Amino acid sequence: MFPRIRRPSTFAAIAVFSGAVTVACGADDAAGEAGEGSAGDAAAGGAVGGAHDPGDGGPGPAGGGGGTDAAPLPGGADAALGGAYGPDAGGVGGSDTPDAAPGPTGPEADGPYRVGYRQSEVTYTPVGAAEPRSLRLALWYPTDDEAGTATAYLFGRIRRPEVFTGAALAAGEAFPVVVFSHGSGGIAEQSVFLTEFFASHGFVVAAPDHTGNTFSDGGGVAAEMFALRPQDVSAVLDHLYDGGDAALAGRLGDDVVLAGHSFGAYTTLAVTGTAFETEVIEAACAGDGSGELFCSIWNTDPDVRSRFEAGFLDPRVDLGMPMAPLGGPVFDFSAIDVPTLLVTAGRDETLPDPEHGDDVWAGLDGPDDVRLAFPDAGHFSFANICEELPGVVMGDGCLADNTDPDEVHRATRAIAWAFVSHHLFGDFEFDALLSGESSVSEAATVSRHD
Repeated sequence: MFPRIRRPSTFAAIAVFSGAVTVACGADDAAGEAGEGSAGDAAAGGAVGGAHDPGDGGPGPAGGGGGTDAAPLPGGADAALGGAYGPDAGGVGGSDTPDAAPGPTGPEADGPYRVGYRQSEVTYTPVGAAEPRSLRLALWYPTDDEAGTATAYLFGRIRRPEVFTGAALAAGEAFPVVVFSHGSGGIAEQSVFLTEFFASHGFVVAAPDHTGNTFSDGGGVAAEMFALRPQDVSAVLDHLYDGGDAALAGRLGDDVVLAGHSFGAYTTLAVTGTAFETEVIEAACAGDGSGELFCSIWNTDPDVRSRFEAGFLDPRVDLGMPMAPLGGPVFDFSAIDVPTLLVTAGRDETLPDPEHGDDVWAGLDGPDDVRLAFPDAGHFSFANICEELPGVVMGDGCLADNTDPDEVHRATRAIAWAFVSHHLFGDFEFDALLSGESSVSEAATVSRHD
């Protein structure tokens, strides 16, 4: 049943995405030039993911190089985003058997492959657009390479010596796919705790920069992003499966997982089948102006309007994983048929859980849907920012009394792997985590619909 939550303005919540983007980010973070070897050069020099996410526009449409030969950061920073790395450390590519079949030693553990990384570009023409649209695309993938050029994200602030830029794709075929959609004002590399994890388990992971909605675009939310973002995801899948990337041609299987954070969670829910309550939108656009942001395209562009009426379902997506999502009465989440893993934060200040996460969960009604809730986490707990770039976001998951982001990441990986293993691979080893029979973390709860 669709949740009928009414607030003064459903659309006003969207404005939160564009607020306080520059919280503690200096000019160098926002606009400095990256040297060759800074992954995410085309998009980010600061924080990542969600409403306050700083990033940056770098050189060229697809960014600069992705790796760096720079010396390791002091103080163990090379082990950032999930612990020590290397064959003996259990980090990314922590197994000595990269040619083994993908599979965890524990549901949150990195898989047997080392991880490669590179950037690409996707160009397509959206519905109703007069000109083509180009997206920078970050790719993570399994590799058999034992050594390579170390990758660095965010202008070299986060270095990943065990993620190899430009590495060869591992031997084999039919690799499953994950597409990740970043938050408003964010970048493709915002949640590497998840994207690198899946690549280490033999997935090809593709994350677009949603052009016009990254930090380099000013961090705001233009109305057309509600239509463009879902189409971006479908364009990425077209690119991957229709030969747009020669290195991946014939190497991908049919299994597709779509994950996203914040506005990327909206994107995930839209692509997996959310219907739009057109009567609610009509009333908002004709009434008190509460739908002003949305109405700027609803009332003026019949092509986009018909696209919303039809929805953005892409049947190629098998599973959805929205994190810290946007809810509201314009969305009918009961229309979603694919199994959905909803991840929420009880102390989300950007998209408060009672108004958004609870709303989405009330709308989802599938027997395979699962909710992973962190009562003391915040909006940015699902991005690699609080610990790796301290001070960039002052709160909303980064406070001392919030759940440690590392624990949020660990538990999220565990439930995500249990969920994917069950639905894609018929592996029920971790089903007790999905049912709540076994606890994934003292800091989290798992629930399902009765």
